[in-house]
Amino acid sequence: MKFEVKTDLSKRDFLTFYHLTEKLHFHNRYLANRIGTIAAVTLAVLLTAAVVTGHMWENKKVMIPYCIYMVLLIALPFANRFMVDRMYKASSAYLKAEYYFGDSGVRTGRDRVYLYTAFCDFCRSAGTFYLYIDPGHAMILPEGSFTEGDPAAFGAFITEKTGLTLKEIK
Repeated sequence: MKFEVKTDLSKRDFLTFYHLTEKLHFHNRYLANRIGTIAAVTLAVLLTAAVVTGHMWENKKVMIPYCIYMVLLIALPFANRFMVDRMYKASSAYLKAEYYFGDSGVRTGRDRVYLYTAFCDFCRSAGTFYLYIDPGHAMILPEGSFTEGDPAAFGAFITEKTGLTLKEIK
C-alpha cells in the first residue's frame, strides 16, 4: 500500500500544530504559560480593585508601575500571536510539501528520506495527521491532502510500519 500527500498548509493549520505540540511534548511549558496568564489576570483584578476603591490614588509612586503592568498585560495575548506569526513565516518553505509513503520509508519532495524507525509520535486531531520526527517537528498531513491512498487506512498503515499507536486528540 502506498500513500501520497501534497500539503499546502494555512496559518490556521500551523497554529493548530503549534498548540498541539505545546500540549503533547512541552507540557511543562504549556502549564507554565497557562499558570502565568492566570496569575497575571488575578493580579490585574486585584490592582484594579485597589484603584477603584481609591487606595492607589493616594500614592503616586505606585501608579506608574501599575500603568506599565496594565499595558504589558494587555499586550500579553498579542505577544504569543506575534511569535507564532514569525514562526509561520520562517517555516514558509515547508508549508507546501510532498510526501510519498512507501514500504521502507517516507520520501519528501525535497528528496529526503525518513525510515519509519525515525518517527517518535503519531497523532490525529480535527482531520489532520501529525507524524512527529522529533518532539518539535512533524509532518502535518491534512486528510484532504491525500492524492493517493485512503486517509481512513493511513492510521493503520503508519501504526504497522512504525509500531506507534495513533493518538486521537480532541
